[in-house]
Amino acid sequence: MHSWSSEKGITLDSGDDRVDDVLIYALFPQVGLKYLENRNNPDAFEPVPTIEDVITMATKTTGPQVYTISVNGQDYVVKVAEGGDISAVAPTVAAAPVASEGEEVPAPLAGNIWKVEVSAGDTVEEGDVIIILEAMKMETEVRAARSGRVVSIDVKEGDAVQVGDSLITLA
Repeated sequence: MHSWSSEKGITLDSGDDRVDDVLIYALFPQVGLKYLENRNNPDAFEPVPTIEDVITMATKTTGPQVYTISVNGQDYVVKVAEGGDISAVAPTVAAAPVASEGEEVPAPLAGNIWKVEVSAGDTVEEGDVIIILEAMKMETEVRAARSGRVVSIDVKEGDAVQVGDSLITLA
């Protein structure tokens, strides 16, 4: 058994399934490790959807959805109406500082925190990479919209975030 498996209390499947376990970890180190640690614990995962859940989601009116996309290094907020019509496209603009406690830096997209590049107390310059998000096997750099001091880190590596969730607070 490998040292990482015994340290984390992971038992690899035997035979041909062992290769699957190694590939899961090699291809998806953070999420794969969480899966391998919890594969026999159904409470660690979302419940399997029921037919009622599927019917509810199919008939639920969700209204317009908002996405942040990046084109040639410029981020845009795109509002897509139900049915797929694009109702608004606007370049993202850095928000003005809120109060002396600091300004939250929101997640521009849903994904997993791949790497936190700063620590509380660090000074960052506008454009510095502060967080790297992973979504659909793509890494996205989150950069500081302005210079400042990192007051707090609101996430850790491996955390799942949604659009708008606070990543760090800058003062």
